[in-house]
Amino acid sequence: MRIADNVEILEINVQKMGTYYPVLLWDDQNVVLIDTGYPGNFELLQTALEGCGLSAEQVTKVILTHEDIDHIGNARLFKEKGAEIMASQAETPRIQGEQPLTKIADMEAHLDELPPERRSFYDFLKMSAPELSVPVDTQLTDGQVIDACGGIKVVSTPGHTPGHIALLLQESGLIVCGDAANISDGQLVGANPPMTHNADDAAKSLARIKALDVSGYACYHTGYLAKTPRKE
Repeated sequence: MRIADNVEILEINVQKMGTYYPVLLWDDQNVVLIDTGYPGNFELLQTALEGCGLSAEQVTKVILTHEDIDHIGNARLFKEKGAEIMASQAETPRIQGEQPLTKIADMEAHLDELPPERRSFYDFLKMSAPELSVPVDTQLTDGQVIDACGGIKVVSTPGHTPGHIALLLQESGLIVCGDAANISDGQLVGANPPMTHNADDAAKSLARIKALDVSGYACYHTGYLAKTPRKE
């Protein structure tokens, strides 16, 4: 779905896993993909890119909002095709495999207490994580502006994971929220509580997102919510 000039929210449908919405934007020099989906979904992403008249080989930058496997799942494949991988400084050690993913560490702290479904999820993460780690080329910090596609401003939004970031697309006024926000009944709500590392930080990050002067919100698991009017 086109949400602004040269900005597309991709709709990736995965059987049994639901739908997620990476964001693609481009200009004359860059094709930027924000988040890369579940592992094994590279062909679905390629098809979505082709629907926009682009290819995986044309992606110049991949920005990861955070470390979860449904966001970093295909980053290594894009890097192999030449894309620059960008992520927050705080998330980099876990994305690169130098430290365990936050969800793994959180569950390991209470491993004997996990119900069967959560234990299966833990086992899946533990098995998958080493194959998904990817070197980060550029580490990002709060307030930094990436010089591409009219300017992409980094907004620190910790809580869901310790180093989660959102991205403010300066040209269109849209904000890509990652998992820091969701849409429910036409309203912007916070990160999914069972999947959130620190609820207090997550609530503060949602408040920060809501306080921004933006034209709309792209949420990774729930789609797009327009906010009108935008102040001049």
